[in-house]
Amino acid sequence: MNPGTVLTQPVLITGASSGIGFACAELLVNQGAEHIIITGRCPEKLAVAKQALQSKADNSRVDVYQCDQSSKEDIERLFAELTLHESWPASVVMNVGINYFHEYGAKKLHNLTFEQIEQSITVNITHTVYMLTQLLKPMRNRQAGKLILIGSQGWLHGLAGQALYNLSKSSLVGLKNSIVSEYQANGVFCHLLHPGVVINARTKKLRRKHPELEATAVSEMQVAEAIFGLLNIENASENGQEMVI
Repeated sequence: MNPGTVLTQPVLITGASSGIGFACAELLVNQGAEHIIITGRCPEKLAVAKQALQSKADNSRVDVYQCDQSSKEDIERLFAELTLHESWPASVVMNVGINYFHEYGAKKLHNLTFEQIEQSITVNITHTVYMLTQLLKPMRNRQAGKLILIGSQGWLHGLAGQALYNLSKSSLVGLKNSIVSEYQANGVFCHLLHPGVVINARTKKLRRKHPELEATAVSEMQVAEAIFGLLNIENASENGQEMVI
């Protein structure tokens, strides 16, 4: 993949109707990206996001697809639609991840239900890997592709009350290393970004419970800028970056 292809070839960003994903899409549009593909669970929010993105750059094509990553059927439908519309992405930002802290509050391991465990592992690990199996096949065939996995600093500190989130995000380290090991020879780049606490409405409860995190909190656009930097790495010797911001 030559320099500049991040902006000239399709970029897929999952979970991008708001938050980090939307900020990333917004940054790419502002940089002149020709084709952005975003996914999200809510069709109404996706429509609003599409309108906002297209209002910033008339020359950018913005496609939206409803996809709930907790649903295997939604994932399969997404890839069927991408194939049908000949919109297969050259670069992908894997942004979807759930943290039960935001819905249920801090829950130590002994208080977790089987359903909470299953949901977190399914969305954050099982279906993330399943999506990657679908993405890596064409990247391998094209001998080119870029993947950005979104981790978290939470697991580095074992942040109390979100063990499942910490577990799932720590698993991305081994996943990223395996992708680089298995597909670097096929021209596939894979990097992992670990943001600190991101300043948005979703993390308000977490920041209130852990005020010490405010000092190192980052904005959604700061995360997007870091993602953009990783997408622009072209030197094979720099493949497999693991960045903490």
